[in-house]
Amino acid sequence: YLSMAQHPKVVGAMVKTAQETGTGAGGTRNISGTNHNHVLLERELADLHGKEAALVFTSCYVANETTLTTMSKMLPDSILYSDQFNHASMIQGIRNGTWQKKIYRHNDLDHLESLLKQAPIEQNKVVAFESVN
Repeated sequence: YLSMAQHPKVVGAMVKTAQETGTGAGGTRNISGTNHNHVLLERELADLHGKEAALVFTSCYVANETTLTTMSKMLPDSILYSDQFNHASMIQGIRNGTWQKKIYRHNDLDHLESLLKQAPIEQNKVVAFESVN
C-alpha cells in the first residue's frame, strides 16, 4: 500500500516482529483473539490521532460492514441513503443495520436530493457512498 511494502524500514520491522513472535496468527482476530501487537498498534494509532482508543479491523470489508451496522444502532430512527453501486461490504453493513434504507441511482445527485426531500427535515439522515460526489 502506497509503495510501502518494500520500504526497508517496513521490511525490517516485519522481519524483527516475525523473529520475535512468529509468522502465524493462527487465524483472524475474531478466532484467535487479540495479541499484544494488536494492543500496541491500537495504542499507537490512538496516540497519533489524539483519541482515547483505536480499533484495528481484520480487513476493509469488516471495517465497512461493522461501521455501518454500528452507526445504525447509534442513530436510531435514521434513514440511510446508499449509492446503488456501493461495495458489497457497505451493502452488507447497511443490510445488517436497523435503519430505514433508500437506494439512489449511481452518482445521481438529483435522485438523491429528491429522496432526501421526501423525509422529514428533523429525521437523521446518513448518505453512504464510496467516491467523491
